[in-house]
Amino acid sequence: MLDSIDDLRFFAEVYASGSIRAAAEKLGISPAGGSKRLLGLEDRIGHRLFNRTTRRLSPTTYGEHFHPHVLTILEGVDAAQRVLANDADISGRLRITASATLARSYLSEVVSSYLNRYPKVSVELDLTDRMVDLIAEGVDLAIRYGALEDSTLIAQQITPCRRLVCASPAYWRDHGMPSSPAQLSAHTALIIGAQRRWVFARDDVQEAVRMRGRFAASMGEVVKQMALDGHGVALLADWHVAEDLRAGRLVEALADWSVEPPIGIFAVYPSRENVSPAVRSFIDHLKQQVSEKPLT
Repeated sequence: MLDSIDDLRFFAEVYASGSIRAAAEKLGISPAGGSKRLLGLEDRIGHRLFNRTTRRLSPTTYGEHFHPHVLTILEGVDAAQRVLANDADISGRLRITASATLARSYLSEVVSSYLNRYPKVSVELDLTDRMVDLIAEGVDLAIRYGALEDSTLIAQQITPCRRLVCASPAYWRDHGMPSSPAQLSAHTALIIGAQRRWVFARDDVQEAVRMRGRFAASMGEVVKQMALDGHGVALLADWHVAEDLRAGRLVEALADWSVEPPIGIFAVYPSRENVSPAVRSFIDHLKQQVSEKPLT
């Protein structure tokens, strides 16, 4: 049982800097005290975490495997400490951008409870499906769903999601339900944006299907309505169609296949430096709400 978060924090700083002295200076302790912490941590877990040379420390294989788990623990501890801090002291304006679909399905409830919890914070919510330039447009935080793209922005995953092949019961009745991805090519697709190439994976097999359709839209909400009306097959996020599936308004096909690439809901912001308390508190609040009330 690890008995000190400070030891884990020191390990993370040594991993980042490659130096006990640099890590000790950053945390305000002596190098000797830092060495004692590191040795104590290694003794408790029963593994050497760093290879020691006269010039630099380099992580062992175990240290490399240990590091991401330590970061997760520290992030959780920091989040808990922020929750325990006086919420009433957090103030200011928070500009958030998110898709209208996500706001209508889930985010509006989160914002409402956040405003109740943080009475000194004002929120401006810009609802759009376009990719907003956070820096150029002065936006503090974006809540996005989809595949995570390479970016200079910082992204924290709030929750993983799945995309599901859905159509109305009437559509499946009239056109037949596919038993393999390849059979989708005979169906009418309802396209979100330019997503005409649907990629599926199961075990070690991957299949790509070029879809044809009579309707495309930039908003998932509109595409879902077309699916509900029986106009074709749509690829929709699980959280977006959960209620419709439970009510039988939509029916999923190819449930034993996953859609590539993996997607999730992410909190995206411009930089790790100078992140405002309002941004941090909103991300923490969103994570808490998702853990207490999952989207699906």
